[in-house]
Amino acid sequence: MLRTLQALWILALVQAALASGSFVWGPYTVTVERYRDKSGLEMQRLVLQKDDAEAVLAEDYLISTELAELTGAEPPELIVNAYSGGAHCCNTVSIFALQDGEVITLTNHDWGNGGLALVRDSDGDGRAELTMVHVYAYIGGLCYACSPAVWRTYVWKDGLFVEATKRYPGPTQEAAGDALAALEKSLASESTDGFELMDKAATYWTNSYALGRGEAAWTWLATRLPPEVMHWLEKNRVALLHPFSALP
Repeated sequence: MLRTLQALWILALVQAALASGSFVWGPYTVTVERYRDKSGLEMQRLVLQKDDAEAVLAEDYLISTELAELTGAEPPELIVNAYSGGAHCCNTVSIFALQDGEVITLTNHDWGNGGLALVRDSDGDGRAELTMVHVYAYIGGLCYACSPAVWRTYVWKDGLFVEATKRYPGPTQEAAGDALAALEKSLASESTDGFELMDKAATYWTNSYALGRGEAAWTWLATRLPPEVMHWLEKNRVALLHPFSALP
């Protein structure tokens, strides 16, 4: 389910970027413009206009924008997704706010192969949560298609985006559940290769870890995985925990 959602999210990014247009944000007009770089490649840039002045907030192969109330202070924040092009990479998520009519950057983070998956106010408090996906592309010799991914949710608090996955567990629980079901099916199949088991096991464990259930998930895996797959997981454990070491 979530892998399908991730593919739809990338498709939506492309479609939204192609639908260039303008909208009003506070005293500014926000426009996604197409242009060609020196090599002739069609690119896009995000332009902010106010009176006779303009500024470029982002430039990339594809750009999409949306407004969402994240901080509780009007007007809503401007969320910008910039995609660099290429088969699997890269996505940068920038979030801007207006403070006394001036544009300030709340976050600007390169998510590599991952990025913004969901923007929603699931508890109705008037402030949306951001669910981000981190893809462990090619980790431990895996192919891109069999690279694991972890889903984590963030909220604005005290001037920062802080992780709130345990408070809003829905997307991460779904990712862990889907991975566990797929892993059990793969373990029951005689034709499953090791790469598929590594992918499903790592996805199950990292999402369980994000929910505070990493130890129980690890114990379960240790009793069920083939020794070579468990060895791979142990070898790559530090790398799988790396995204949790610091918040964007």
